Amino acid sequence: MDNLTEYRIELNTMRAVVSEPHTWVISLLYIGTFGSFIGFSFAFGQVLQINFIASGQSTAQASLHAAQIAFLGPLLGSLSRIYGGKLADRIGGGRVTLAAFCAMLLATGILISASTFGDHLAGPMPTATMVGYVIGFTALFILSGIGNGSVYKMIPSIFEARSHSLQISEAERRQWSRSMSGALIGLAGAVGALGGVGVNLALRESYLTSGTATSAFWAFGVFYLVASVLTWAIYVRRGLKSAGELVPATTAPAGLAYV
Repeated sequence: MDNLTEYRIELNTMRAVVSEPHTWVISLLYIGTFGSFIGFSFAFGQVLQINFIASGQSTAQASLHAAQIAFLGPLLGSLSRIYGGKLADRIGGGRVTLAAFCAMLLATGILISASTFGDHLAGPMPTATMVGYVIGFTALFILSGIGNGSVYKMIPSIFEARSHSLQISEAERRQWSRSMSGALIGLAGAVGALGGVGVNLALRESYLTSGTATSAFWAFGVFYLVASVLTWAIYVRRGLKSAGELVPATTAPAGLAYV
């Protein structure tokens, strides 16, 4: 590894990326993709266990059956991330991200329907509700993985387009784009992980107040709707090139420092 170029992100670059509106839009989208994946990875098994117990199983049986199913979600989500990136390269990160959020909204609708159906029935949890949970959560894992990959691919494209408004040389433009992209990837990853906390807090509050996850599912749906609208308005309707010029710039902030 001695032949690899080492670099670090300067403090000025972090300050510059924090002041970029795209930073916070991308971070919000990353909360919906990466954050959903993290949150559902923790929550899926717990939701299944709660509902298996509600259907009459013992705690041990419920834990075993939940474990036999829950691992599939994170596995499929991790694999689908690869294809999200490939699709973004072919048809555009904005379009793939928009499609992912719209599909996540539909998958959340399955969860809402399944949970509402179970809420209105007395006695053990119906099989239809459990099937709906498995289908809905599995779809959300796959779609959040696709969205995770496509949002990640959008970041370099945004700053590459943004760099054309800078009055600097070609080499400096590439360096600025690369350093800003690296800073945003790190920041968006950190902010996006908060989505995992939000998922579990929403489910916890929903179970504490109503005894079901229906309210939390509605909250997820609203978030995915907002993310869909933002993605369409900023990165699909306008296109990445126009979006990259969201805030005009004439000078480049400090970028990549080689050591």
